[in-house]
Amino acid sequence: MGFETQNLSESFSFNDEFLTTPDTRISIPKYMRLGHQAILMTGRPDLGLVFGSKTHNGTTGLAALAAQCAPDLESALRLLINMETLSSQNSRGKSRFYIEDGRAVCHFYSISPYNRYNLFVVDAMLSTWWRFCKQHTEDKVHCHHIEIEYPKPSHADSFETHFGCPILFSQKRNALVLKRGHHHERLTDSCATTFSKMTEICEQERRKWNSGTTTADQVVDLISANLTGTPPNIESIARKLGIAGWTLRRRLANEGFKFQTLLDDTRNALAQTYVRDTKHNFTEIAFLLGFSSPSAFHRAFKRWSGMSPGSYRDGPKHDQTK
Repeated sequence: MGFETQNLSESFSFNDEFLTTPDTRISIPKYMRLGHQAILMTGRPDLGLVFGSKTHNGTTGLAALAAQCAPDLESALRLLINMETLSSQNSRGKSRFYIEDGRAVCHFYSISPYNRYNLFVVDAMLSTWWRFCKQHTEDKVHCHHIEIEYPKPSHADSFETHFGCPILFSQKRNALVLKRGHHHERLTDSCATTFSKMTEICEQERRKWNSGTTTADQVVDLISANLTGTPPNIESIARKLGIAGWTLRRRLANEGFKFQTLLDDTRNALAQTYVRDTKHNFTEIAFLLGFSSPSAFHRAFKRWSGMSPGSYRDGPKHDQTK
């Protein structure tokens, strides 16, 4: 883009060691702040779209390198999205790929409520998927339409130019929808044997990543993804794991945990991240964490941190690179 990135890197503690460590991850809230700061530096509200269009498979990760060898676009997108955890992780949910009315849908999870900080993330992800589709089919694939959860932004005109299709804002999902049947398009670098081997490597990496996952870890992930509006209870989490509530309670006890403690600790960690790394107002954060009211959130936050959310936000910034 032609602007100096050193100050930006220093602001977010991105040194050479951090950037060259394979398993390094940053939090979604920090990624949101990074994108917003870059938008301010460049004066480009459409920077997320530009960022996605400039992202190549090497920087996207192992799954993208495997996907480019797939026999067709559907196989590629399924692998790319199903292996999302190899390159990123977000407590708010997971992306999905599915076929709807004969059209392929790449569905990016919700990160609502939306503000000027998180539009970048949605734009960048949809643009990255679209770059992959175009690059590996020699532009033979076309979008039917794009659905975006947030309201029409100031850079709305950039979307139709970028995707070449109708753009629908204020929708119920963030989705790139291909024209009917275009997911069957053969990829230019298709190689069945390489794809099979690379898929196996991706699966091994995912299993390795999940090998240390305990029942408590799984519960924390599910709590994080199901907090909005009202906190989940042990029965609802157990159903998502395919077990009975009493079985989950017993497994947690065997690991030395109680469900309510995990719920409280998860809300505490997310609360600190939202207060520190986003500009969400406290009513929005209360909703995201499943509190019945902003006052209930304020009381809980003071119990956790010893200070009010406002004092915590205005105090010294403690960097987080996870």
